[in-house]
Amino acid sequence: MEIISVGELKIGMFVSEPDCPWAEFSFALQGFVISTPDQVETFRRKCRFVSIDRSRSLDEHYAPTKHGRDRSLKAAPLTAAVGEEPATARRRFVAPPDAEPRQLRRLRFLNFLHAQQESEPARELAGEIAHIEPRYELLTHSLFDAFDVIARGKDVDLVSIRAGLRDIAGSLQRNPDAVLWLLRLKRRDEYSFDHAMDVAVTMLMLGSHIGWRGPQLIDLGMIGLFQDVGKVELPVDLLSKQSELSAEERQLVRSHVASSMEILLSQTVVTNNVVLAVARHHERWDGSGYPQGLKFEQIGKPAEIAGLADSFCAMLRDKPYRSALGHQEALEELHGLRGKQFNGALIEQFVQCVGLYPIGTLVELNSGEVGVVIQQNRVQRSRPRIVVMLDADKQRVRNYRVIDLRVDAHAKLRIAKALPHNAYGLAANDYYLG
Repeated sequence: MEIISVGELKIGMFVSEPDCPWAEFSFALQGFVISTPDQVETFRRKCRFVSIDRSRSLDEHYAPTKHGRDRSLKAAPLTAAVGEEPATARRRFVAPPDAEPRQLRRLRFLNFLHAQQESEPARELAGEIAHIEPRYELLTHSLFDAFDVIARGKDVDLVSIRAGLRDIAGSLQRNPDAVLWLLRLKRRDEYSFDHAMDVAVTMLMLGSHIGWRGPQLIDLGMIGLFQDVGKVELPVDLLSKQSELSAEERQLVRSHVASSMEILLSQTVVTNNVVLAVARHHERWDGSGYPQGLKFEQIGKPAEIAGLADSFCAMLRDKPYRSALGHQEALEELHGLRGKQFNGALIEQFVQCVGLYPIGTLVELNSGEVGVVIQQNRVQRSRPRIVVMLDADKQRVRNYRVIDLRVDAHAKLRIAKALPHNAYGLAANDYYLG
């Protein structure tokens, strides 16, 4: 912390403590980034000095912490009244009450996939799923435990997580469809956890696509897993708020970047490249990002990849303020941001990497039937193999039925559009029958 006179207080500075009681102010938060001249004037009327936190400040007032985490700077929850002892703001990572039945449905669908032996690509996919599934499980358990330990304010050993990322990276290079299937079939229904896995796998895919290998590639996975870990320091009410955020709330959300850096700096196995990319993953190509307003090559390729993957994966999931987009809609939205928020050349590589209808994408056919892509067609990207889930009347089918759009018998069928993951209520059953 740094103590300054109120005469030096500027917009963009994070005020962690005034020299008079917070009860004398009408602010909703105890600790926030100054965003208006009125807030500056209020502090100047009420007190003489304030403590500011450079690691949570913005633009030219920002500077990273040098001494690890300072937990005394955490803001009070939005629901706490001034003077009250704040309730814990940390998110707890718990499995949903119906986790066991969902695991049984997932196992049934995985068994179905393993049984698709009528073609060499299907056999290869089944073999890779069988190989990587136990390793994927170990990684998700390690990450789940790590998130829980961090949420309780303790340090965590990340060595096993790096080892798991090496396994995932190898599988993606052999047969990316296997990991993508597991990513969709084994969600824990906890947004922060599932989003971290989505982003990490997407970053590993893109990194591998552009030729990255070894520790450089594994660092990308680490960035994806932990770039938003600082959100465990934010009030739960703020993260789940349905209405538009106020200026003060937006600034507090932005402070998660500094919190993520502080958490990672306390871990001895995290490289400087990971911390730097986490610090910059909300910077944008045109300078419109935060916390420093960097632009173009100042951002660095790992942070560019992180920001792109983070934005894309968020588009595919329901948020308090926005419904999920379909895969194609999300790509179109990203395409519109070329040369603005994102590097146009990187977006072109990204589109080539993820493809038009990747495995696990929910699609609607021109017949009205709805299904999920179970195998891509590397030659004709628009004609994959699909498992039908709903008939033309949008009623659930009783048994799995596979349609291969490559064969002559289905020449008249085509994909009309990609759908959000929760279309027609299918997300409630994770795309599995009964």
